[in-house]
Amino acid sequence: MELTLAGWWALDEGGREVVVDQLLERVPAGYIDPRSVGHAPGPLPQLIHQATGVLFHLVFGGPAVIGMSERRFDRLRRLSADDDEDLMVPVARLDEAKELQPARALRVGAALVADQPLPFGVLRKLGLDEKYLTIAGVSPVAVGALLKGLTPLHWRAPSEAEWEYVCRAVEDEVADEPPARPTGRLLGVGLGQMGNRVELCRDDWREDLSELPEVGSLGRGHEVLRGRGAGARFAGWNVSPAWNEALWPGRRSLAGWTGAVAMRPWMDLLR
Repeated sequence: MELTLAGWWALDEGGREVVVDQLLERVPAGYIDPRSVGHAPGPLPQLIHQATGVLFHLVFGGPAVIGMSERRFDRLRRLSADDDEDLMVPVARLDEAKELQPARALRVGAALVADQPLPFGVLRKLGLDEKYLTIAGVSPVAVGALLKGLTPLHWRAPSEAEWEYVCRAVEDEVADEPPARPTGRLLGVGLGQMGNRVELCRDDWREDLSELPEVGSLGRGHEVLRGRGAGARFAGWNVSPAWNEALWPGRRSLAGWTGAVAMRPWMDLLR
């Protein structure tokens, strides 16, 4: 299935049904079209994992930018200095935002991403000990058990690039003003809160983004956390009314983190 986001928006209802049928052929058994159980069709292709009830959205792959570009950093600096800017959360500290430089251009492949991080009930079904579970996710000491529980389902954590690709609300690097309507790939389909919890990524930790590869992920470790978490220093891109991507969605190492870790499953499509 070679289809772009623009191609999807151009399809009529019949064409979109064909795409979802093709999508079902590229995932393991046990998934259904939400419309088959009476759900209204979503704006983007969706599938439900029957055993857990987890709803997945298709992420269309394509070019991506990870990190804080100089242009975005300049906007952040202006927001930080503007006392009249009505922000829902404080902007990130400039020294912390600087840690997301240099920005990198790369590509992200198509995949399925869960609508929300796994809730308590699903985590318990995966065999995790309840003493390591909270409403916000799992204890850091249970990350290994969590990943083991995901393996039979063919689920995984996203790379940093994938996570940020979906988190961004504005994609245009060169416009002087926000676009007339958001161009984010998954805005309005349940992922608007992405960035408001600390979520596990599958990359090895390093201090900056300068050594990220052009394609994919460093991606054999599970040492990076992305998202807001507790405190003003974690500011999600999708919670600002002004230039959403100008806020820092948070990046830190799993080592030393004592709070809960959320897991938003991703799944690769079969060839």
